[in-house]
Amino acid sequence: MSMLYRHIAIEGNIGAGKTTLGKLLSDRLGARFLPEHFEDNSFLLPFYEDPKRYGLTVELSFLEERFRQVQEASKKEGMLVSDYLWEKSLVFARVNLSGEELRLFERIYNVMAEQLPVPDLVIYLHRHSDRLLGQITRRGRDFERKIPVEYLAKVSAGYRDFFASEKRMPVLWLNNDYGPEALAQEVFNLLGKQFEKGLHHIP
Repeated sequence: MSMLYRHIAIEGNIGAGKTTLGKLLSDRLGARFLPEHFEDNSFLLPFYEDPKRYGLTVELSFLEERFRQVQEASKKEGMLVSDYLWEKSLVFARVNLSGEELRLFERIYNVMAEQLPVPDLVIYLHRHSDRLLGQITRRGRDFERKIPVEYLAKVSAGYRDFFASEKRMPVLWLNNDYGPEALAQEVFNLLGKQFEKGLHHIP
């Protein structure tokens, strides 16, 4: 199984269950786990308070941090499970930025993208916005409490548009209506199959 997919990236909206699945999956596979340290980003709280003012700052800081993490992790041997896809930076930038700021971000992103390998497989966890809000409320992070459902819907649409044209790697789109253990088992079973590059909706 590890021969098929050396690097597995898990993606999804805020509150989709990425980190929980990543930990369970890496334990089962005996793989290194690469979590996103978003809580360490000093611009995140100011962004939630004033998105227009801090949008470009927070997106560039996430872009650099994710780039550095993935670049360092890709140099090491063995299987890797990450609870994010580096390309999520572009998805969120297209939601949070516009005009000249977005164009600047995309130019920087394109230069950096040429320097990173893509994962062997992406697992995308889809949840409806009301379920995302429920999970966000349950985990109780203060800076997330004010996230409106409209914002979550825009992010979900951004992922849908991004993966619809993705041809560099296989992407498995799962509706996350499972409990954590059942979801991990479902994904574990899928890892025994070879998927072609592009988007695959898993029933």
